[in-house]
Amino acid sequence: MTLDDFTDITMVVLEEQGIASYAPTLVVQETIQVVRGIPEGLDHREAIQDVIRRAGLEGSELLFGVKSGPAEVTTGRYSPEGSTFQLISKVPQGFTVAPLESCDWWTLDDGPSH
Repeated sequence: MTLDDFTDITMVVLEEQGIASYAPTLVVQETIQVVRGIPEGLDHREAIQDVIRRAGLEGSELLFGVKSGPAEVTTGRYSPEGSTFQLISKVPQGFTVAPLESCDWWTLDDGPSH
């Protein structure tokens, strides 16, 4: 599955369920996993990276989607060689998608966490 494919699937989910209820999602080896049970107040952007680290997936290629703002979801493709990102934004007519050159909150490309 490509990042574009995953972003298209994510947009369908957002159209059906809305951004407010979107849960962080990982795709590892074509298996889709929705991350549940995130403690209240924990930023979903941090939570998805914590799940990746705890599962030992830093050396794997994966796709992810996470609510990154009140009206946006960031999707990405991560591999040990680097990451690419797209931003899905809610607009009055539905949703738009734009590539992101970089993602300042994504820390997995920076090496081991402190």
